[in-house]
Amino acid sequence: MRSVKKESKIGMKTRSISRCLRRSIFPCPTTKADDLEDLYKTYGVDRAVVLDLAGTNETPGTTREGYYGAYLSFFHSCGLIFQIPEPILEILAELGLSLAQILPNFLRYLIAFLVRAREEGLSFGLSEFRQLVLVKWNQQNPGTFLVSPRPGRHIIEDIPYRDEKWREQFFVFKMDRASMGEFDFSRLRWSWAENIDSAPSGSSSMSDEIHGLIRILRRGHSNWSSFDQIWIRTVFAMPEGINRPLWLEVLRTRPNTPRKS
Repeated sequence: MRSVKKESKIGMKTRSISRCLRRSIFPCPTTKADDLEDLYKTYGVDRAVVLDLAGTNETPGTTREGYYGAYLSFFHSCGLIFQIPEPILEILAELGLSLAQILPNFLRYLIAFLVRAREEGLSFGLSEFRQLVLVKWNQQNPGTFLVSPRPGRHIIEDIPYRDEKWREQFFVFKMDRASMGEFDFSRLRWSWAENIDSAPSGSSSMSDEIHGLIRILRRGHSNWSSFDQIWIRTVFAMPEGINRPLWLEVLRTRPNTPRKS
């Protein structure tokens, strides 16, 4: 009996090692059930959104059917919300990238640009995004992508370039109307892209249109610390384009107005 128990323990250890080998490029998740509960209670996630811990065979690059991966830091420090705003999903779909494939730095820039554009009544998509930033393959975490402002096109100040231990904070959520609204999530990439060379890369030359876009986006708030989640949620609830409410315009032109109010 003792030998049987010993073999059983060895078998369990072997399976554990095997799981870690499968995750050789993905750290084992440290996310707990309490962390997901905190997203509901503290970060305003609707209970209709189904959050779950990653299974033993799931990684950011391989999730179960009908589920998508994300990181706690996307909500804690990047301002991401559920439902995930359609412009974010649209740009990811056009780039051919999974949400779990981008760094927090990438998401912060994307959210900040989309919020500023919406505040100003401008349409903003992949073409504009690629004109403002360089999308880079992350050498430290293979398979992931970060961004940096193009020279002379810096708009948002104090966005952290790198984060610590964010990859361990992985979890999954169900892809449905509660989490993604009306977006056709079949357009989103399930497996990780190796490159995004096929996507428009933007131009190093500065056109009059880009000059104008940068000038407008630099008006008003341009520091990342002012992009709190309440304001982000409020702005994304507004229709895209020029038909935004007058009170939003008033708030935008009052730099000392706390956004959380």
